[in-house]
Amino acid sequence: MIRTKTFALISAISFLFCSAAQADIVMTVVASPAPNVFGSPNWAGYLANALNSLENSLGEIGDRTTDPTAYETFAEGELVAPSELIVSNFASWRGVADPAPPFDAENGNRVHFGVHIVGDGVMRFRLEDLSYSITSDDGNILGFSGDFSGLTYSATRIGIDYGGDQAKGGGDDTIINSGAATQIVDELIYVGVGNAYDASFATGPSNQEKMDQTIDAVTVNAWFDVTGGYVLTDDTGSTTLASASASFTVVPEPSSALVVFILAGIAFVRRRKSG
Repeated sequence: MIRTKTFALISAISFLFCSAAQADIVMTVVASPAPNVFGSPNWAGYLANALNSLENSLGEIGDRTTDPTAYETFAEGELVAPSELIVSNFASWRGVADPAPPFDAENGNRVHFGVHIVGDGVMRFRLEDLSYSITSDDGNILGFSGDFSGLTYSATRIGIDYGGDQAKGGGDDTIINSGAATQIVDELIYVGVGNAYDASFATGPSNQEKMDQTIDAVTVNAWFDVTGGYVLTDDTGSTTLASASASFTVVPEPSSALVVFILAGIAFVRRRKSG
């Protein structure tokens, strides 16, 4: 499958994101195509790469054409094929049903909006006060929203308490990967909320036909944007401490190198006009 890059410069940049900061808290959000969290034997490997990249600003890790655990990202406004956002209850990977190893046990792909939030050692926050939203301009088929009130820290959303020295890495840090979301932290690394289209219930009859039918159904609405974002407030919910979002554009599945070139050229023109 071809993942369309907007233009060569963006291809060379390993990690672009949309971020914003208020007060002394900085939030970064980045979109990443992942193996399906529900059933993927390689989810744990992807999760480790994602958290490592988000925490340490490492950008992309590995290559998804050879490694299902690889962590790749969508640049802001990048053109993305529907096959990157389709899960299934049968073996599939990036729009291909019954793929060859090492993808033969995968169940498709889901986009996650990873988030990294960092305080300055003085300004601190709680997971409980974080809310999220995903929207898609195809009638909001992928849309959903919520917050972490009443939930917990976990292996996918990890808090760090910098300790008495108010600095990361001073030897007194506490890693928080369980327990109530009311715990106060200086830093949060979260693989992010995610969503996808589901080919499981397409009519088929073959698995590849189910995949192709789902791609066609998504393509009907292309071009459209998918956006994921977060808002962090104080414990009263009345003051926004930080907010950020990331988005990409779903376009028709490229069928040839010429189509890829044309789409990339159109994206470049669109960016020039919007700038």
